Amino acid sequence: MKNNDNKKKNTAQNQADKKKKPTSKVVKTAVLGTVLGLFSCAVVGLSVALYYAQTSVNTHEAYQRQMDAIYQRAYYDLLDGASDLGINLRKIGVSNSKSMQQSLLYEVWSASELASSNLATFKSNDDGVLKAQKFVNQLGDYSHSLAMRIAKGGELSQKDRELLFKMGDIADVFQKSLESVRQNLDDANLNLADEGALDVFVSSFSSFSEPSFEYPEMIYDGPFSSALENRQTKGLTGDEISVEQGAELVKEKLKNVNPVDVEFVSEASGDIKTLDYIVSSNGQRGYVQIAKQGGMLVSFNSRPDGAQSVARTDASKACTEAAIDFCNAAGFENMSVVWSSSSSGESVVNLAPVQDGVILYPDLVKVKVDETDNSIVGFDASHYAYNHHQRIIQSPQISLQTATASVSIPPVGEGRLTLIPLRETQEVLAYEFECHQNGTYYIYIDARTGEECNILYVIDDDMGQRTA
Repeated sequence: MKNNDNKKKNTAQNQADKKKKPTSKVVKTAVLGTVLGLFSCAVVGLSVALYYAQTSVNTHEAYQRQMDAIYQRAYYDLLDGASDLGINLRKIGVSNSKSMQQSLLYEVWSASELASSNLATFKSNDDGVLKAQKFVNQLGDYSHSLAMRIAKGGELSQKDRELLFKMGDIADVFQKSLESVRQNLDDANLNLADEGALDVFVSSFSSFSEPSFEYPEMIYDGPFSSALENRQTKGLTGDEISVEQGAELVKEKLKNVNPVDVEFVSEASGDIKTLDYIVSSNGQRGYVQIAKQGGMLVSFNSRPDGAQSVARTDASKACTEAAIDFCNAAGFENMSVVWSSSSSGESVVNLAPVQDGVILYPDLVKVKVDETDNSIVGFDASHYAYNHHQRIIQSPQISLQTATASVSIPPVGEGRLTLIPLRETQEVLAYEFECHQNGTYYIYIDARTGEECNILYVIDDDMGQRTA
């Protein structure tokens, strides 16, 4: 009986073992498959994550390079313009020649306007930078007012000369502040677009915000003097937009350049608050700024500084047409081409809106066109953002015929009515005349008084055509 019982037990145990073995293999195979599957998913997920991380890094690096190029150009333009300010101001103070005084005053005025524009690139609300910008704005206003006084037969007073010397000292501080920016960035091993670089830039102007800094408050208190603290962006209307809305607006407003990818990179503060994006178009990356208020296209740049294309002789008309088409697509309507110039295979086309037949020069937009294929490689609407609004334009007090008779050089073609800026915030209704005599001049006759209110001379050099 025991043997039979043992046989039964052994048989039952063998059957149980046989049943366990195949189940164990299935479980092991299933577990192994699950582990391998999870590992594969993890590898794929990691690869995807690494891909997007690298793409994000590349986008950020492209953005950094783009911004560094913009800041570098603005900085070195600032440095170049500031180098002669103090010297020219002292020259004016000791000169007894009215023609020399007037020439130097116009140089200071031009350099001050350029400095103000380049300082605004850094979009800082720091007290020192704001006061430095206020200084160059007031210096430009004051220089222009003195030049106009001399042009009307007046002369510099002793007080003017003393003030010019004082402003020369401040101009030296301004130049040293700019020179210290480069040294401070080198010490911190930073580029201008790097995080923390703006703090370095701002700190270099700290002397302007010190209570002990002697600032001549008697500087000409022109219309732009206090405008810096309360500068309005008249062209920006509507509600603030989100990052997602901004991306859609980039696609809509840049449809003429066919943006493929649109990626948000940062939000910029300053007078014009913008949402900044990197786009891919025609094999190139572009940098785009959309106004946070209302979503207006503020700027677009798809070519780094120094890049050039090959010019073609029949580009002019095609380039201006491309610029007009781009503006229309971007939402800028009733625009008229008022100026174009060509250099290094690129055309720069200036356009201004027209209201009631009057060209609004304060609201200029600039479009840069590649002459090889008429593609848009640059756009700037900052003047439009600051100044554009519906104006009440008074009727001219003198006729076109009377204004024409006031021009000393025979005009080319018929004059036209324009609204021109004087000293930044003052606007004057004037007749514009293009004149040729040993060069090209644009002469402006005040449509109210009949007086000559401005003259621009066209300079033609290696940089292309420009006015002064």
